[in-house]
Amino acid sequence: MKKIFQGISLEDCLKSASYELHKPKDKLKYKILKQKKSFFKKKTIIEVFWDDGEKNLAPAVDKDNNLKINENNGTAKVLNGKIIVKDPVVEGKPAVIYKSNNISIFVDGVEVENKCEVFDRSDIKVIFTENDPKRELNIYVSDDKMKAYAEIKYTSKNEYALKDMEESPKLSLKTQILKSISPTRYTVKEIKEELSNNKVVYGIIEENLKKVVEISEKVLVARGKEPVNGQDDLIESKFKTFADLKEDLGGNVDFKSIGVVNSVKKGDIIALRHEGTQGENGYDVNGKILKHKKGKRLKLKVGMGCTIKDENTVEAAIDGKPSVKGNTFYVHQVHEISGDVDLSTGSIRFMGDIVIHGSVKEGMEVECGNDLVIDKEVERASINATGNISVGGSVVASKICGGGDNVKKINAVEHLEKLNKNLTKLIDVVKEIKSYNLLGRDKKDGEIIKILLESKFKVILKLSINVIADLNMQDNESEKNEIIELIRTKLMGMGPISIENYSELNELMDKVKDKIKEFKDTLALPVNVNISYCQDSDIKSSGDIIMTGRGEYISNITGNGFIEFLNERSVARGGILKSKIGIKCKTVGSTAGVSTILQVESHGDIWADVAYHNTVFKVGNKEMILDSPSKNVHAYLKEGLIVVDKFVL
Repeated sequence: MKKIFQGISLEDCLKSASYELHKPKDKLKYKILKQKKSFFKKKTIIEVFWDDGEKNLAPAVDKDNNLKINENNGTAKVLNGKIIVKDPVVEGKPAVIYKSNNISIFVDGVEVENKCEVFDRSDIKVIFTENDPKRELNIYVSDDKMKAYAEIKYTSKNEYALKDMEESPKLSLKTQILKSISPTRYTVKEIKEELSNNKVVYGIIEENLKKVVEISEKVLVARGKEPVNGQDDLIESKFKTFADLKEDLGGNVDFKSIGVVNSVKKGDIIALRHEGTQGENGYDVNGKILKHKKGKRLKLKVGMGCTIKDENTVEAAIDGKPSVKGNTFYVHQVHEISGDVDLSTGSIRFMGDIVIHGSVKEGMEVECGNDLVIDKEVERASINATGNISVGGSVVASKICGGGDNVKKINAVEHLEKLNKNLTKLIDVVKEIKSYNLLGRDKKDGEIIKILLESKFKVILKLSINVIADLNMQDNESEKNEIIELIRTKLMGMGPISIENYSELNELMDKVKDKIKEFKDTLALPVNVNISYCQDSDIKSSGDIIMTGRGEYISNITGNGFIEFLNERSVARGGILKSKIGIKCKTVGSTAGVSTILQVESHGDIWADVAYHNTVFKVGNKEMILDSPSKNVHAYLKEGLIVVDKFVL
């Protein structure tokens, strides 16, 4: 037979084996299986062999390897729950009893910590550790108060007695359970009361309360109700808001089809409102109301050419072209001209839509109150439309403005914002000069301001002239005169000399801020200008400008949104292209190095498939001139510096 022993050393293993097998260490047969020594840990494992029956026949030894003489040593046993001790004879050792769990042992009035020698005369008392029946109900509520759990733990009361043990010189006392008394089980009513004490009052799951009583596990007993947000009303347009681009079998797109007019007849339904839902409040397990987000209620509005059939329906009152701005629907009359706009027709002014199936000839003007479609060319003419503009042919030496007053307001806002920004800088410089007496104590604020306007802040005078020109084009004379009058009396000529304190400029800045807000609040939705090709022309739009054909040549193109060239062969050669958001070009400049300026605001981007040398990239107030032909060009600002990513051709 064999057995494994382990310890911190070989000696420790042999000592344990000798004690358990009752055999001297030098008589043991063993094999070392593992010895490990490290700085922090030592470990030895051995395997001990003996013949069957040898264990019981071997003379007894203790842990100190001393021989036991059974007939002389004292013994102890447990019989019928009582400890019986036999005293040792001459030269024998007394019996030893060991303490175990759940009991306390007192020998002759002294509590035994671990083990104790006992004799027949010893007063041995054993006290069993007992506890009262116990039950515990725990309530757990999630952090978001949307779930509550309950868990019950029952602890029974056990009555113990000593377990009978055979006679031995070393006796480890053991206990046995005589009787177990379970605590009273919780009822569903008690669980509900405890939930109420923990402020769990909503979403109680009745069927799960019974489970809690039966099983000792965490069980979901209450669940809150999530709020249901309302759905917004939906307004459905029953007409296309833009025309589909037509594509032939070869994959070529007919960009001229952008200008196709979608029309409706009188009585046609042009819009429907689909009502959303109100939504519903939720509750957490504490009964707290969780507010829902109400759906946005929309109201149908009608403008010229439409009527409200009922609260959810808009129908056309006339034949014409439908359009929508915000939630307001319109039907515009369409004025169609079958041929050219020339001396035979005269200049055209119409409040609705205009469709010209020919060209606009030299010297002619077209003013359109909504969308304008020109199928052919525009030659040395002036085009102005409040809505979208689409020109199918070329634009030569002409002026085109999409957005009408919006473009003027956008330009005015730009000039007003720059004026306010520079006035703020001017005031800061004046403060600094006064705090350090850089121009002497005798200098008045007005004198300092005049010196600065004539030296460091000349741009303010230029902006002031632009602002006066912008405001003179507006209709409200009473409001514009306040700003113009302040500019003339505080900034121009000898006006600055009259300023007693630089704080007087705050009145002008406040008026400018109010005017900026007024213009921004009255801006209509941006409109787009779509043209095929332009040369020596001035193109402006309150929205995007889309070049659908060959591109542009020596033209000034200004868009409040994007400027984009769609045709793969389009070219931007010469002129200035200015956009707020971004510019996307195919080819820019030429091999001869024609200067072309591409300009966006500080947050914008410029892309070009191919750009030749002398192309100027301006982002915000930073610019870079391309010195060699490049492809895949991307210009943008990064940490205040202009970055131009490119591959040199």
